[in-house]
Amino acid sequence: MAGLEFEMTYRLRVRGPMPATQGSPVGEHIYWEMSEGTLEGPRIKARIAMPGGDWYRPGADGFGRPDVRVQFITDDDAVILLHYTGLVQMNDAFTKAAEAANTTRFEDHYMRMAMRFDAGASKYAWLNQHLFVAEGRLTGKNQIEYRIYRVT
Repeated sequence: MAGLEFEMTYRLRVRGPMPATQGSPVGEHIYWEMSEGTLEGPRIKARIAMPGGDWYRPGADGFGRPDVRVQFITDDDAVILLHYTGLVQMNDAFTKAAEAANTTRFEDHYMRMAMRFDAGASKYAWLNQHLFVAEGRLTGKNQIEYRIYRVT
């Protein structure tokens, strides 16, 4: 049976959004920029190297579908790329907290991601060789925190 082992915390600040692409033949997207952020855990310490992006798709079912790509530099100068997708439940707790720049708890709404890393440095090969999932919450104005777990 698969299990989960906590690996790191991902904290980020977003900027945006840009106006939505309402009316697009491929569906509406809302673009957010990942402007600042860190990955911190026993085996990694990294910061966002340059802004990343989220081509977020709001759904009529009350769930948004992020599609994020972001670039990190570790404290020992390795490049780590991260791509993640998932589901964000835009329930009352989420909406009210986002509007008021408040914090939510992980259990207040469904914010779950499938995270895929790409690392070239051998020290970080473990990131390429495992599946990762995350649970998220809001932590203030345009701020998000994820707990990232390695699937064992």
